[in-house]
Amino acid sequence: MLDLKEKFYIGKGDFQKCFIHPDNSNLCVKIKIDDNHKNDRVNKEVKYYEKIQNKRSKYFEYPFLAKFHGKEDTNLGVGFIYDLIRDETTNNVSLTLYDYLVMNESPFSDELFLDHLQKLKKQLIKHKVIVKDLTGKNICCKVLKNGCIELVIVDGVGHRDIIPFVEYIGIYRKMKINKIYRKKKLNSLDELRIFFDK
Repeated sequence: MLDLKEKFYIGKGDFQKCFIHPDNSNLCVKIKIDDNHKNDRVNKEVKYYEKIQNKRSKYFEYPFLAKFHGKEDTNLGVGFIYDLIRDETTNNVSLTLYDYLVMNESPFSDELFLDHLQKLKKQLIKHKVIVKDLTGKNICCKVLKNGCIELVIVDGVGHRDIIPFVEYIGIYRKMKINKIYRKKKLNSLDELRIFFDK
């Protein structure tokens, strides 16, 4: 059983708390926040993760989605194990897109982020990955050794469509992902910053 002490705590979202894995600093452990509705949402997300990564992740051009590594018992309940995204330059836990966009002086330009967001969109469409909750806080910005960046999705995957046309019909999938980008303001960083303030 994993002993998740306070020193391993990273932060929390609406549905889960996140800790550095005590035995492997390149992994994180997510623990459900105790609420039946949230638990159901987390279970559905895990099932979707397992489905898409088993079939598709080996074909990804770059790892734009944190990999799921299964479950482990912890002192706080069942833990869901994922890649912990770290910058290659410092080995620090990567900041989110949100973190960079609210900085007074980001080391990266808006144009660079927009370029990578469009690259990410193409990968989602190509590899049939739907991320319903695609927000700036669910996208990590991994800084590479050469100074470039990669955007990596760390949460919010899946969809809640009863009839999953988006998984099988390309035009529906493209429409769905474009709709998510519009709704989450990912086509304009000025709009996204305003969206953060709401």
